Amino acid sequence: MAFREIDDDLWEIVQKYLPPTKPHIGRPRCDPRRLFNGILYVLTTGCSWLDVPAKYGTKSTVHRYHLELCEKGVYQAIFLDLLRSGYEIKKIDLSHCATDTKDIQAKKGDQPAMMAIKR
Repeated sequence: MAFREIDDDLWEIVQKYLPPTKPHIGRPRCDPRRLFNGILYVLTTGCSWLDVPAKYGTKSTVHRYHLELCEKGVYQAIFLDLLRSGYEIKKIDLSHCATDTKDIQAKKGDQPAMMAIKR
């Protein structure tokens, strides 16, 4: 999958959920948009944190920022906002969704359906 950095419209939505920058004490924090694009690069391409391009920041800085966003529930907030926006502007079409049912419990039993078939 080819990686594209987020555009200005998407950035307007995302940035309101990002943690505020800390007061200037010591080294200033990297640009949050660069860090967020670095996170998206790893998640989109499937590469490891070691392979983050230098233009997004160091691998440890990008990964640390990702962990901070995870701990603060930022991804869930962004996802819900985008989901609401997608419904409003009709960019999300759920008629093309699929569900992986391998972990859904079997109708008559307490094991997943695949486990029941293997017996």
